Amino acid sequence: MKKVFVHAYLSYNLGDDLMVWILCKRYPSVQFYVIADGGYQKVYQDIPNMTVYAYDGRKAQFWNKVWKKFRNTQDGFRKMLMKMSDATIHIGGSSFVQHYDDYSAFLNTDVTMRRLSKRMLAIGMNFGPYTDESYYKQYYELLGKYDGVTLRDSASYRLFEQLPNVKQAADVVFNYGQMHHVSNKAIQEKKQVLFSVIQMDGRDGKFAIKQYSEDYKRFMITLAEAYLENGYEVKFISFCGPQGDSEAAREMISRIGEQYRDSVKQYNYENDIEECIRQFDEAQIVVGTRFHSIILGWLKGKKVLPVVYDEKTQNIMDDLRYSVYVKLGELHTIDVRTVMNEIHRMPEKQVKQLILDAENQFWAADYILK
Repeated sequence: MKKVFVHAYLSYNLGDDLMVWILCKRYPSVQFYVIADGGYQKVYQDIPNMTVYAYDGRKAQFWNKVWKKFRNTQDGFRKMLMKMSDATIHIGGSSFVQHYDDYSAFLNTDVTMRRLSKRMLAIGMNFGPYTDESYYKQYYELLGKYDGVTLRDSASYRLFEQLPNVKQAADVVFNYGQMHHVSNKAIQEKKQVLFSVIQMDGRDGKFAIKQYSEDYKRFMITLAEAYLENGYEVKFISFCGPQGDSEAAREMISRIGEQYRDSVKQYNYENDIEECIRQFDEAQIVVGTRFHSIILGWLKGKKVLPVVYDEKTQNIMDDLRYSVYVKLGELHTIDVRTVMNEIHRMPEKQVKQLILDAENQFWAADYILK
């Protein structure tokens, strides 16, 4: 059985957790290893070919002490797993964003992974945004040394298209449609709108969005109330509690008129991936802020209104020529009634094509692991 070390952003965010889940399901004869918070042993408990080592678990602590004592090496257990594995797979979405002027720590981590790994793959990424040309140039050199890189949008791909080991494919999560034979048919639908929300307060730094926080809340509340007036149920869904999604949902619900409260619910993703995805089944409409809420809405055949809060979502809208969406800077001027009339379902033929294309995210992994 081949062994693969997985490097991913695991912070109880449905999108990232689902990408790792899809990877493990695709290769049932491969043994995967990840180091994460101990709670991930429950998240992935139904995946027999995934071993989760807790950061503070006895095995990790033991080997970290051994490597520190005899080799003066920090994070020795992680490095040992990389060296012992047949490959390292870095899977994620926005993994190559230049968040800070000093990006050396992130770059050094990626350089070390490449150096220690027998094979190195990157799956599912977009590149950027970034502000320093040196950031791009150093990653261009580094990614050129990988055994395979798959990006998820044209804007990212154009930056690396001269590298023969770099390809583009639809987002990894579209593979969920292949695994579950999801079609563009209404599944147990009722008159319900599912709102995926994020917390914008405190999101500052290079690509800050906190300045749009109040406009965003007002828009989502106004839109929710408009649907409630029309006899819809409303459900707010949190994809990532640690990043404040559940807190944002609670605040929005508290600001909705009391006469509607009985028709408003909240669901928080905690550790059950498939239960969270089932929340999409009953909905007729998805108002999606989280990137993968948009993807799951399309997969489930729903009417979808994307709320574009960063470059990665805008790039996908451009690639798919998806014209009905709202942007943060325009929220204060949008008439919600007009938007409600424009929301539509993605054609089933297009969804099926995206599902097929998404398999190409694993072109390099198929070569190495199958």
